[in-house]
Amino acid sequence: MKIDVLGAGPAGLFFAALIKRANPNYVVRVFEQNAPDVTFGFGVVLSGRALSFLSEGDPDIASRIAPVGETWTDQHIVHRGETIVIDGAGFTGLGRVTMLSILRDFAASAGVDIHFNHRVAPDAHEDCDLLVAADGANSAFRDAHAASFGTRVVDLLNYFAWYGVETSYPSHTLTFQPHGAGAFCAHHYRYRPNMSTFVAEADPGAWNAAGMHAMDNEERRLFTQAFFAEALHGKPLISNRSFWRRWRLVTNDRWSHKNIVLIGDALRTAHPSIGSGTRLAMEDSIALWRALREGGRDLASALARFEAERKPIRERLNNAAVASIAWYEDMAARMAMPSYDFVMDYLLRTGVMTPARLERDSPDFMRRYHAWKAGSA
Repeated sequence: MKIDVLGAGPAGLFFAALIKRANPNYVVRVFEQNAPDVTFGFGVVLSGRALSFLSEGDPDIASRIAPVGETWTDQHIVHRGETIVIDGAGFTGLGRVTMLSILRDFAASAGVDIHFNHRVAPDAHEDCDLLVAADGANSAFRDAHAASFGTRVVDLLNYFAWYGVETSYPSHTLTFQPHGAGAFCAHHYRYRPNMSTFVAEADPGAWNAAGMHAMDNEERRLFTQAFFAEALHGKPLISNRSFWRRWRLVTNDRWSHKNIVLIGDALRTAHPSIGSGTRLAMEDSIALWRALREGGRDLASALARFEAERKPIRERLNNAAVASIAWYEDMAARMAMPSYDFVMDYLLRTGVMTPARLERDSPDFMRRYHAWKAGSA
């Protein structure tokens, strides 16, 4: 069988490695339009649960990732300057370039042919048995067949930009600060001992109050740097194609068309507040590999199995994402809550987390929460 994979991101490389390792006689090629080690963004974060999922695909990959990452076991939420610690959440952060290098070596060692600086035309899929479109949220192959996939793209209300900062944070941190009639939020975490990702988000009220609609991207970087100076420890924000834009929610009614199948962000984008898009993309890779293993050379059956088994999981995550997005788009109104109520409201926002689960997974936080409630009463 001949399989072409478009996109040398986490989803494409991981799938290519899995399918080639399981079927050494297959011809598996990966095509990436950028040069090696050219990536946008800074670090990625994986939960402990995510690493265990990746181990289900191949235990070797988790053992390669974990030792080079930065780990922590809690989350910090900063509400109007007050830091609330939530225990029981294990995470690993690592540089995106580092992760791609690990996955590239993993795929190459399996015998995958990887071609960089190679853009594939959207209609060039006739000479392979299967084409896996893992070319991201702006997938050219998906958009070329948007009607067949039932593609829908919704621009959300909030704006965001990915930055880096040369400082360290003790854990994954969310910093919420009001501004005008709106609010800003920063999602920040370290991925090297002295380097962190810093994702800034603004709702329309804050965006307009700050005058960001009239700024260019450099002016927006400088404003964000000044606004979050305390959270940044006085360090400058580092840009890497860090342009402000609105969140986009991409969904597809059908996951395959002819011999093309979508995975990762080409299939569905994930709001970062519900978990790592990297994790979800790599889980898609595992699910597709398993479906092909079960379906053998009957591609139609295998692709139908992939969608039938993976779609309900993605639907649940999508529903959680929609609830989380609604919370973030209303975060300015929620800022009026006392800090512990605000944090509890945040933790329960999707319906996935429950008070009972928090009692089990985050006992220190719940002890402090109950003590605060008793004192405030």
